[in-house]
Amino acid sequence: MNKKNKPVARQEKSIPQRNEIKESPVEIIADPSTSFSWLSKLTTGWIPYAIIALLGIVLYANTIHHEFALDDDIIICKNEHVLKGMGGMGDIMTKDVFDSYYKSLNLTAQLAGGRYRPFSVATYAIEQEFIGTLPNGLQKDSWDINHNKITDANEDVNKDGLFTDRDFKVRGTSMRHINNIWLYVLGVCLIYMFLSTYFFKDNKLLALLTALLFLAHPLHSEVVANMKSRDEILSLMFIVLTLHLSFKYIADKNIKTLVFACIAYFIALLSKEYGATLLVIVPLGLFVYYKQLKFSDIVLLMGGLVIVFGIYYKLRSGVVLDIGESSVQDSELLNNPYLLATEAQAAATKLFINLKYFILLLFPYAMSSDYSYNVIPYMNYSDIGVIASILMLLGAAAGLVYTIRKRSWLAFPIAFALLHLVLVNNMFFNIGATMGERLVYHTSLGTCILMVFGLYYLFTKVLKLNGNYIVFIVLPIVVLYTMKTITRNPAWKNDYTLTMTDVKTYPNSIMLLGNACNRLIEMSEFPKNKKFEKQFLDSAANYGRKALAMHPRYVTTYLNMGMIKMKQSQVDSAAHYWDKVIEYFPVHPNVPQIRQFLSQNYMKAAGDFSNARNYNAALNEYLKAYKYIPQDAGLNYNIGVMYSAMQNPAKAKEYWVNGLKNNPGDANLQNAVRSVGGM
Repeated sequence: MNKKNKPVARQEKSIPQRNEIKESPVEIIADPSTSFSWLSKLTTGWIPYAIIALLGIVLYANTIHHEFALDDDIIICKNEHVLKGMGGMGDIMTKDVFDSYYKSLNLTAQLAGGRYRPFSVATYAIEQEFIGTLPNGLQKDSWDINHNKITDANEDVNKDGLFTDRDFKVRGTSMRHINNIWLYVLGVCLIYMFLSTYFFKDNKLLALLTALLFLAHPLHSEVVANMKSRDEILSLMFIVLTLHLSFKYIADKNIKTLVFACIAYFIALLSKEYGATLLVIVPLGLFVYYKQLKFSDIVLLMGGLVIVFGIYYKLRSGVVLDIGESSVQDSELLNNPYLLATEAQAAATKLFINLKYFILLLFPYAMSSDYSYNVIPYMNYSDIGVIASILMLLGAAAGLVYTIRKRSWLAFPIAFALLHLVLVNNMFFNIGATMGERLVYHTSLGTCILMVFGLYYLFTKVLKLNGNYIVFIVLPIVVLYTMKTITRNPAWKNDYTLTMTDVKTYPNSIMLLGNACNRLIEMSEFPKNKKFEKQFLDSAANYGRKALAMHPRYVTTYLNMGMIKMKQSQVDSAAHYWDKVIEYFPVHPNVPQIRQFLSQNYMKAAGDFSNARNYNAALNEYLKAYKYIPQDAGLNYNIGVMYSAMQNPAKAKEYWVNGLKNNPGDANLQNAVRSVGGM
């Protein structure tokens, strides 16, 4: 008898301390093995990961040959730090994401608070190392993609009939897109691993359905198809990994697990600022999952995470504080979408945005790359949409408080969705944009968990049916989402397809109207479109005029409208638009070129009139040129000559003397002034 008892006693003593903390997985009514036995096989071993990988490839295979779009140009193509490859890592780690872009526009900052996301930018630099680097950043390219002994700077690589910088931008795009796809798939695999290990450990089917719903969600098309949005993918991936390791640490109390959790958390923060939410989500998740959790159980873990956050905050502060606050964001309508709203309208509209996000998360129907000013009109508190949004937020907040008090696991997905939504809904932080589909990438995870479990609860608790029947609801949704995603992806092929697709969805978006103007100008320059040049330019002008009517200080569109008029040989009209650029953005890098270009055109016209002895007309053209380069010696001399020919020596002397002030060594001006007795 004693011999039989001894092994039992030794077995009890060998139970690790971690088992004293009781887990609290989701209450499961029906296990997959009890009916539809084939379902249980879907969550066995490597099979769920294979399913996720296969669906991920099906979803985004049509993006592999996409080009660059939206902010890819700023973050990758024209980022001197990225173009240096590994040689640019030092600058990437110590500078704002938009540092290179700001320098190109002679700016210090456009977005208050700065943007510090070095990890995602570092991945572009690593790719660049394989693609081919530019040792001095933005110098002329010397790559030879097709190894035909002709440098790409002198070759029409993309076969558009032009030799431009777009020819070398195509290099490596497929590799970058492939990397986005596998990183996205890996992130979803981590989501499944976390949910199936903890909250859905007793019904891994729910974890798989959640992962598939998240994977196929059409709002994620921007995140995967647009390379710049890799920061979203990496951020959520390492947030989920941090959660998984944190839960694992509470179970095994292994210091290595704690160290890995802290490393994952640091990378999450370096990917994007969303990682800050984990300081709330981690203890909350542990609190509702481990029923007997004590404060002492998480002291080391939370201490480590707080220290990591402190290190990150110190690094970030050293970067973004050098940039400072931006007055540009406050004064530019496209960066401050509530600039023209009253305080009440701004608050009401921000509240409405939450409902707009919620609807898109459930029914992603009318999607767009832009939701800036005028896509969503200013709202008032009396609007039904605002009222509905307030009720929705109050309900979510009440649900969060209730589930925390009940120590229900549902507090986790509710908090995950709400906290990440709060970061982007402008109610507490001005993000410089009304809304964006990529911005609710994290929120969509909490939403998908709630959707799947909501359906499970409906079948098991309300309808008293087997919970496995949710497969016949969720999978059709996944199929519909898949179809929508696949059909949305082509819009992200390049800037032209994206803009011209989305401007039809939201024809009052100032940003899209301005971009459409720009894209159509580019299309007019392609040799293959030569016979349609007039149609492209006329269409571009229509979009441009509409954009300026709604935003009279839209500098980029003034630039483009001036270009259109120059292409149409309407120099005075071009000057009208370009004068606005000089007025609103005098430090714009194109301003010197504008001044030179306009003055040359006016001087050419003046020369033609002068040769025809039409001195009045010639003088008029010279004076137009003088407006842009008043210090030019030759121009001052010619204006004086015109006045002299018109028998006005006083005026002639005025311009000759003015020219000498800026060009004291000019012989022509010296002789001219001497001829009227000025020297």
